[in-house]
Parts: sequence; structure tokens; C-alpha cells
Amino acid sequence: MKINPINNPNVLRSYQATKPIQDKAKSAGGRDEVTFSQEALKFSKALSEAKDAIEFRTPEEQAHITDVTNAVRQGEYKVDSGEVADRILTCVLGRK
Repeated sequence: MKINPINNPNVLRSYQATKPIQDKAKSAGGRDEVTFSQEALKFSKALSEAKDAIEFRTPEEQAHITDVTNAVRQGEYKVDSGEVADRILTCVLGRK
């Protein structure tokens, strides 16, 4: 593919004429501000509560997760590849 140079000088002049205007607009603005409606805040709170309810873990589950996390970090976590394969086949083929 060949890309030809721009031979129209008006294109370059047009770009150069708008560039200073864009730079002034950026510096004149100050700070941006976002305001959320009360409905959006209520929705966000409800969503957060729902997420917390879904991710609830019993103390035993949390202890197991902590143990596995520590084992992975220390390089001591071992995976039985045969068991992984069996579980994949169980999920894919629906075997029990």
C-alpha cells in the first residue's frame, strides 16, 4: 500500500490554526468535577452489599483459602494432574 504525501497546504494550516485553541481550552478549565445522583449512590451501595453477600465465606473456607494462598506464595502448593484431568472430564462430560 502506498501512502501519498498531503499536497494540500490548507490542511496543514487548518490544523495549525486549531491547535492553539485546543491548548488554551485544556489549560483554562481548572478541575473536573463529577456529581452522582442519590439514585446512583443507592444503586452503588446495593451493588456493594450484594457483592459482599455473594462473597461471604465461612471461617473454615477463609482459613483454607489462606492456607492455599500461603502455600502458593512459598512454592509448596502441589497439584495432582490426574485429579485435575478427572475433574475437567467430569465437568465436560457430565460424569460423576
